[in-house]
Amino acid sequence: MKKKFKLKDNNLPKNFNALVIKKTLSNKYILNVEKTEIKNINHDEILIKVSYSSLNYKDILLCSGNPGLVRRYPHIPGIDAAGIVVRSYSKKFKAGDSVIIVARPMGVKSSGGLAQYVKVPSNWVEKLPAGLSLKKAMIFGTAGFTAALAVHLLLKNGLKKNTYPILVSGATGGVGILSICILSRLGFRVCAITGKPEQESFLKEIGASEIIHRNEFSSYPEMPLLKVRFAGIIDNIGGDIISSGSRQLVEGGKIAAIGMASSENFQINLMPFILRGIQIIGINAESTDSALRKKIWKEIVKISKEKTLKLVYQECNIHNSINIIKKIKNNTNVGRVIVRMI
Repeated sequence: MKKKFKLKDNNLPKNFNALVIKKTLSNKYILNVEKTEIKNINHDEILIKVSYSSLNYKDILLCSGNPGLVRRYPHIPGIDAAGIVVRSYSKKFKAGDSVIIVARPMGVKSSGGLAQYVKVPSNWVEKLPAGLSLKKAMIFGTAGFTAALAVHLLLKNGLKKNTYPILVSGATGGVGILSICILSRLGFRVCAITGKPEQESFLKEIGASEIIHRNEFSSYPEMPLLKVRFAGIIDNIGGDIISSGSRQLVEGGKIAAIGMASSENFQINLMPFILRGIQIIGINAESTDSALRKKIWKEIVKISKEKTLKLVYQECNIHNSINIIKKIKNNTNVGRVIVRMI
């Protein structure tokens, strides 16, 4: 049985603000900012005063009551958090340390970071990477970490610059935008797929050299092989994107499969895999070991110092986050959203 410690500290507030999802008797989900409290922490947990969180695709699923993610309500979402350690029984961290929680089960298996305080297992916590502020760490967050991991693994598996661009789907989402930023700063040409043609100039501004409308891309003829157009793919959508994209890859082309926003299923034809030797690499940021995490954060810090890097984000407080979550649900938001808790 885990030993628990009661929180008795005059410096801690009795309660604090958190974004809370509740399920009604009619199976509707209500999102409000409410006062909550933490009564105790386990010996292996750390209590953090959150400075910033962010909104990710998974948070929107959480706020929509996705049954595959949350089964108990009320629930506090938020898969990202950056802040200051308040209480720690771990030898790795002490009060006052600046820390981040990114690409962990937080917000799903525990209360999340969209709150002024959060307690998490110590092995989910990392010290703030040198060269990043708490705010900038959340501008990247799980989306940026996932994008950087995808690029890292593509390069590790042999992706090379050639005359063909890298295709990025879900281009106006957090992972898509940061993938374009990272790839273009590394010298790759980037082709962006989007369902928002009005964002073409924006996508070119952040580094895309070509834009394809999503409907156009999904309407190619059902042939086993198509004309080669791409050196690699970072896919956040799934479904038809991989089906069509895999048939247009150069010999030895790579696909980083990140998301399933459209569908987890796709029609597969083996000919591109056999005749052109293409590969699919699954990207699961949560399963990244500590050594690789350190490498990825070093790469993110390096990219963050690029003078030409344009980080597109908006900042809101916890109360305003509810309206922005509605915009993201309606597919009318572009770019990263960070949520200020201080």
